[in-house]
Amino acid sequence: MLAALIAGVAGQAAALSCMEPDLIAAFETAAAADATYHVLYGTLDFDTAFLPDDRGNGGAAITPAPIPAFFRGHGLSRTGFNLRLDQSVTLQPYCAGPWCGMVTPHVPAIAFVRVDGDQLVLDVSPCGGQIFDQPQQADLDAMVQCINGNCPSTQPLQ
Repeated sequence: MLAALIAGVAGQAAALSCMEPDLIAAFETAAAADATYHVLYGTLDFDTAFLPDDRGNGGAAITPAPIPAFFRGHGLSRTGFNLRLDQSVTLQPYCAGPWCGMVTPHVPAIAFVRVDGDQLVLDVSPCGGQIFDQPQQADLDAMVQCINGNCPSTQPLQ
């Protein structure tokens, strides 16, 4: 009985095992998806009080309520991030056990947003991979290469 209790506690205390998010892999995943994605560069504005509290889900995988947000920045075209976009975006956080996806407002980022009807949705998982904070010029250049069919083989965020 004690061994089962200790094993249960140890399982909950173990860290979530995620691969480091990779910008090029995220682009390739979005490009291969059935859904339509836009690659955006800019900032998000939203009320952080709506972010999930990862301590209160009792270790269960949950999908918290969507969070209204506003994106300010540019969309990617074949010639660069030159398509001005100021638009509402829905943040959809996900939780895996006690770990929930997080995003920081007002921080420049590259985001892969999914088109869902007439909405743009940014899925925010606990392992990341849809939003990349503080990209360098090399990261932006890599996205232009990718949209033109010439992705570098790997591109960890600089």
